[in-house]
Amino acid sequence: MNEFQERLKELIIDNKLNRLQLAKRIDISSTTINGYFNKNYYPTIKIGIKIANFFNCSLDYLFGLSEEYVNHNKNTGKFIDNLTQILKAENISVSRALNDMNMSECNYYRWKNGMFPKTINLIEIAKHFNVSIDYLVGRT
Repeated sequence: MNEFQERLKELIIDNKLNRLQLAKRIDISSTTINGYFNKNYYPTIKIGIKIANFFNCSLDYLFGLSEEYVNHNKNTGKFIDNLTQILKAENISVSRALNDMNMSECNYYRWKNGMFPKTINLIEIAKHFNVSIDYLVGRT
């Protein structure tokens, strides 16, 4: 079980829910919820935000990057703006940062055109720059 699966299981149990109840409450299919446990994949960041909002926890807690449960649910910007600020503060080019994280520059241009990164990419970026996923997606 990955960290996300473990945290989601704990949150469901602690809130006296089952997978079907959670799916209904956050308006996604039960098949999707079951897939996180049975197929070992991460949710899209939009669904991750729905789950974190429902349980009032941080994305970093949900994805196992932090033991801090706190929710910083205050939108402060877009992902690409926050990433650009990080790169500028670190004085690192987009090409170098993506290369260091083994990511394609195509990703950056997709993000720049409004697409959200895959959850696994957000986790890698957060780890690489030692920032929270919540910060990256504008929840803090």
